[in-house]
Amino acid sequence: MRALCPPGWVTWQDSCYILLPEKMNWTNAFSVCDRPGSAMAIPESQKEQDFIWLEMKTQAIQNGLIEEDENCLWIGCKKDLMNPGQLSCPGKKVDSNYTNWRKNTYRHEGQDCIIMQSNHKGKWGDGTCKHTVFAACEMRVPPPMYCLTADVDGRFTPQCLLNHDIKNLTTKGVIGCGQACWAEPRCHSFNLWQQGKKCQLNDASRLEADVTDFKNMKGCSFFEL
Repeated sequence: MRALCPPGWVTWQDSCYILLPEKMNWTNAFSVCDRPGSAMAIPESQKEQDFIWLEMKTQAIQNGLIEEDENCLWIGCKKDLMNPGQLSCPGKKVDSNYTNWRKNTYRHEGQDCIIMQSNHKGKWGDGTCKHTVFAACEMRVPPPMYCLTADVDGRFTPQCLLNHDIKNLTTKGVIGCGQACWAEPRCHSFNLWQQGKKCQLNDASRLEADVTDFKNMKGCSFFEL
């Protein structure tokens, strides 16, 4: 099965991938990719490793983000400090023991996050988690599901999430705005205004936002992925 991916994402087997547009530390990159059905990319075979490394490098070069030999890329794994020699990979999809370590690595104290290294042709090394490099998100075929959340009393009061917008655009209703949110890795929710004609993408879900950021507003509806 081949995935049907949102605009801007690329397809490989049953997953979709996208390069984040700016360098981030490991924690921030993991947070951006952490949405329902999505996580920071983790190679689980040599074929997937080669695809992610070459495709994300190509995207970065085409978008003018790096020079030919600059690319480094976080993967969604850290050292498992409770089990030396093992990895903790929260977004792991399958039971795979695949690794792609370069020689003489996984032994640097204080370097707990795993990175594909440009000077080793994408082989893995351990890096300082506060270091800023690029990362890629991966998601399986996304379910077309968007949730209109109710108040504590079960009513659907028109309200919007404020102070978290990352993009405003014109779309056709819930489906169009939801697809735009899926295509934007930073999007965790969206507001619909003007009877579904105006779409506002947000970088926070209901749980991530402060309760004071929600306002009852006529003609506005808040949806989560």
